[in-house]
Amino acid sequence: MSFEIVRLRPQEGHESADNHFAETVLEGLSRKEKCLPSWLIFDDRGSEIFKELTELESYHASVCEKEILLSHKEVISAIVAPGPFRLIDLGSGEGSKTRILIDQFLKNNLQFEYIPIDLSAGAVTDLVAGLREKYSATSLTVKGAVADYFQGLEEFAGSGGKRNFALFQGATIGNRDLAEVKTWLRRLADALNPGDYVMVAFDLMKPPKLLYRSYNDPQGIFEKFNLHVLDRINRQLGADFNIANYVQEAIYNWRTRSVESYIYSVKDQRVRVKALDREFFFKQGEGMRTEQSYKFTIEEIDGLAEESGFAVMERLFDARKYCVSPIWQVKPR
Repeated sequence: MSFEIVRLRPQEGHESADNHFAETVLEGLSRKEKCLPSWLIFDDRGSEIFKELTELESYHASVCEKEILLSHKEVISAIVAPGPFRLIDLGSGEGSKTRILIDQFLKNNLQFEYIPIDLSAGAVTDLVAGLREKYSATSLTVKGAVADYFQGLEEFAGSGGKRNFALFQGATIGNRDLAEVKTWLRRLADALNPGDYVMVAFDLMKPPKLLYRSYNDPQGIFEKFNLHVLDRINRQLGADFNIANYVQEAIYNWRTRSVESYIYSVKDQRVRVKALDREFFFKQGEGMRTEQSYKFTIEEIDGLAEESGFAVMERLFDARKYCVSPIWQVKPR
C-alpha cells in the first residue's frame, strides 16, 4: 500500500509548455473562422469548473456513465479478474466515478494498482490525497501521474507481468473529429499490450433538442467553462479579453453530427495579446468555436474498435441507452 505522485509533464510556466500554449492560441485566433481547442481550458481552474459540469443532472454523459458503472461493476470486475493488473485512468480528474470500480475491485479482493493520469497537477494532487485518506487501511497502491495520456502510458503500461485495464471516461473522446478519433484509438492500442483491456465512454446520438438543453444549462456552468479559456489567455499571455463582452452558446451541427460550443462577441472590439505582440479583431456577433462533442452510433463504435486493433468484449449501456461504455481487448499483433 502506497500513495505517490509522479510529474512527467512540464509544469505551467515551463518554457516548452508555454510555447505550445502560445503557438496554439496564435494559430486559433489567426484563422478566418477563429477556433481554440478545448484542451486550452484545462488548467487547474478549468478542471474545477469541468467537475461542476459533471454534477449537472442535465449533463447526460456524466449521469449515464455513472449509472453504467454502478449497474455493471460486477461484470467489469469479472472481466478483469483475477490479478494482478493496473487500473489506468486517462484524464482522471477528481476520480469520483472510478472509485465505484475501486470499491468493487477491493470488495472482490482483486490485486491491482491504480494509476490516475491527468494534465492538471491540482486534480492529481487532490485525488491522491483523497484516496490516501479513504483507502490507507486497504491494499490499494496509487501512482498518480501529472502527464498527458501517452506520456503516462509509456511510463506505466510496460509489461512487467501485469495486464492493463485503461479507462477513458467522460465521453470526451467525442471532442475530436472522427478522423482524429481513429488516429487516437490506434495510438492507444499501440501503447498497450496484446490482451490488455480498455473501456471507453461514448455519447450516443440523441434528439437535438435534448442535446441543446444538456449543453446550455440555465445555471451557466457551460458558459463559465468555455469563457475560462479567455481568462487563461489573459493570465498566461498578457491578453486583455474583457469576459463581459462575450457570451457562450452550444448548437447542434447536423452536418458534423456534433454539439459545438461557441463564444460570441457582443460588440466590435480589438484584443491585444502581449506575449504574441498581436492584436485580433472581433466583429459583433462573431463566433469562436471552443468545444465540439461528436455523437456516435453503435455501428461506428464497433467499426472504430475493429479498425484500431481491438476486439469487442462487452457493450455496457445505461437504461435509456443514451451512452455506451464498451470493453475492448487489444488484439494480438
